Amino acid sequence: MWGHQIIMIVAGILCGSILFSSYLPRLIKKVDIVQLSSDHNPGTANAMQHAGIPVGILCLLGDIFKGVIPVHMAVRLGLESGCLFSLIMAAPVLGHAYSLFHRGRGGKAIAVSFGVLIGLMPIHTEPVFALCSIYLFFSLVVRIRPHTRRTRITYILLAASALYMLYACWIPWQICGGMLMVSGIVVHKNSLRQQILEGQAADTAEKTGAVSA
Repeated sequence: MWGHQIIMIVAGILCGSILFSSYLPRLIKKVDIVQLSSDHNPGTANAMQHAGIPVGILCLLGDIFKGVIPVHMAVRLGLESGCLFSLIMAAPVLGHAYSLFHRGRGGKAIAVSFGVLIGLMPIHTEPVFALCSIYLFFSLVVRIRPHTRRTRITYILLAASALYMLYACWIPWQICGGMLMVSGIVVHKNSLRQQILEGQAADTAEKTGAVSA
């Protein structure tokens, strides 16, 4: 079982490292959304904005399924009870956030994290239901801005809900550990991105002030 688990971890990282929102717009529309977008994020929103909604939908599906496939395959192989299953869940998210094919530069890892939790279905529906509920609440009911802050709060609460699910015996510790790892990666990635954006805003303001003076 150890060998199978390690293979699935490596496969998950490799799948996650494929940034569809970087490749597909260049392949289909001949545009580089990383360069065109203000936040330089290879994500679905930028793909839709700069390459069109159809291309953006393809990118979204690609990011979701690269999380679904490795995790669902691992579940089908009976690896859910393995001690490395938490790493199998985290692998696609880690690969997307710090892509091996892009020198460690990746996306915010939101869509792929949804895919990872979808991959647990139909055996475990609670994790993806929790993420969907929290995300929709802070997107539609209590709107938190900017997006990076909303994402950080959402995944911190997802981590808390994972601990509660473990306490209530709804999920095994392997899945709880995977949810904690996924949440940690997404929160860390979005914290870094927010720092970058704030730094860019400060530089822009400084340059604007210098020109005005």
